[in-house]
Amino acid sequence: MKKKKILLFGCNPLVIEVAGQLSKGDWDITIVSHDGDCVKRLDDKNITFKDIDYTDDEQLRVLGINKDVGIIFSFFEEDAKNVYLIISAKNIDPDVLIITLSQSLNSSDKLRAAGADKVIDPYKISGRKIFNMIKKPLITETIEHIVFGQSAINLAEIEIKADSFLDGQKLGEAQLLQNYNLILLGVVNRELGDEFIFSLSDIDHKLDSRDLLVVIGATDEIERLKKDISCQQKNH
Repeated sequence: MKKKKILLFGCNPLVIEVAGQLSKGDWDITIVSHDGDCVKRLDDKNITFKDIDYTDDEQLRVLGINKDVGIIFSFFEEDAKNVYLIISAKNIDPDVLIITLSQSLNSSDKLRAAGADKVIDPYKISGRKIFNMIKKPLITETIEHIVFGQSAINLAEIEIKADSFLDGQKLGEAQLLQNYNLILLGVVNRELGDEFIFSLSDIDHKLDSRDLLVVIGATDEIERLKKDISCQQKNH
């Protein structure tokens, strides 16, 4: 089976980390940058390096866009460059999946308008959570599964029922997932108008009935958590 081709544009610690993680899988990876020293920071010999002009559509086609490229990570350090690349790549191949990183406040909407399929917004995610996304193997694997659709990995919202053992507990005290192979992204607070609260940003948040736990993981683990939440009642 032919490897799926992935292009990473830019050269920075995030590009290096993502390339290193993806190289462990069955991906044909190319880093595109004018920084010739970029590839030297990688020990993996299976990662290709290309120095091309991203503003030239013909050179983008040479890379395989509209042929065998399935995913593009646009991780330039300037939003303007990311917007330009996204528009150009989508014009060549509307079906290519593009993941990008917001580099400034309120730029996410512009990146989505340009055609990005997924936008990582560090202004809405704590620095620690970004670190965990990159460094923790389970989270990296889960993100890979979600992006590439390789397994029964899902994102689910689980409602806390009235009289559940979680009703009234603080988010930081609940230790919700210590017995489950799941990642808790956060909670949707119904009392605050469906506001989303990241799990690391407000550990003192009190869980209430009708709140929604937002988790990522294998379908069977999600179903097990749903069952336990519905069966285990708090002590009176």
